[in-house]
Amino acid sequence: MRRLAPALLCLLAAARGDDAPNLAVTTPPAAKVTVAKAVETALEFLVANQNADGSFGKTCTPRTYELWCDVPGGHQAFMAATTALCWMGLNDAPLQTDASRAAQERCLKWLVAHARVKRAYAQQFYNIWSFGYGLRALGQALRKGAPGAPPESIRATMESIVKALAVYQSPDGGWGYLDFNVPGYKPSWSTSFTTATVLVGLDEARRAGVEVPDEVVRKAVALLWRQRTPDGNYHYSIDWKWRPHGPINRPQGSSLRNQACNLAIGLFDPTLGEAEFRRGLVQLVENHRFAMSGVRRPIPHESHYAVSGYFYLYGQQYASLVLERMPDADRARFWPEVVRFTLKTRQPDGSFWDYPTYGYHKFYGTGYALMTLSRCPPSLVP
Repeated sequence: MRRLAPALLCLLAAARGDDAPNLAVTTPPAAKVTVAKAVETALEFLVANQNADGSFGKTCTPRTYELWCDVPGGHQAFMAATTALCWMGLNDAPLQTDASRAAQERCLKWLVAHARVKRAYAQQFYNIWSFGYGLRALGQALRKGAPGAPPESIRATMESIVKALAVYQSPDGGWGYLDFNVPGYKPSWSTSFTTATVLVGLDEARRAGVEVPDEVVRKAVALLWRQRTPDGNYHYSIDWKWRPHGPINRPQGSSLRNQACNLAIGLFDPTLGEAEFRRGLVQLVENHRFAMSGVRRPIPHESHYAVSGYFYLYGQQYASLVLERMPDADRARFWPEVVRFTLKTRQPDGSFWDYPTYGYHKFYGTGYALMTLSRCPPSLVP
């Protein structure tokens, strides 16, 4: 019997594998909806599950394995970043209801008061995500005159964040979210995609009329150029330049972050234009199976080419921003793919998620998805 046990386990594992759909090549039932229906139900999910104080997300988890996140700073950062994404998702949606407008007002009021988060401690500063997304949301609110907070309060919070980003900028010019090298007042480690996220936020701040130091931008853009490889990918972080052909730096591991990095450079340096945006979008489509293989795996970078699930909806969202800058022919070519990829993470309750993160994942995922789907021209994908 003992000799049969391993064989029986193998048979059971094989049976479970046969039953599990391969989302790289199949479409789950919840994804088989129109863009309009997906937007409507995502909107309803956020409105129905907003916290009483206007924020989004929960600190609790039913799982025994979670990301390293200190209390309270780490969770304050996650909640602020998640809330910023949800506000942008609600605000971008072509469908606006009385309930969603009220949710946006409560959300913006909370965000103005909480987006300027302090870091947990010297090794962990997830507040960089709060700053990047906070600037985008607040800048958009300021430009559009969104209700929920006075313009002068929004501007003051944004100015405080811009000032903090100058402090948190590493000597190499970028931003990260952890630091195991020299945990000091100024971080010593940065990643390409975190730097790109912040640069897109700084661009939004600049468009809203908030002063952004030229030197801060120049150093960050220069870092992204240094991390860019000849084949159009980006080193994961500054230390990966010593292993330029490592799995995470190859197209299969980089295609999702390529979208944000290309966009960030393009916003400040027009020498990176349509041809490179197009190459990045091609990489996104060609390497979809590797991106999908990391979705919902609970351990970061455990999938092929060190892909993590939390890159998935992030990559689709920045691809949608890239597509706004592309000619009609490219939009017609790539929008159906981006929509199809996004819908694969839709849940029966209308939410979207790609990586289990305490009680935040359904909220940040739905925010990303709304921001992506709301940008798709109805004439291209019904």
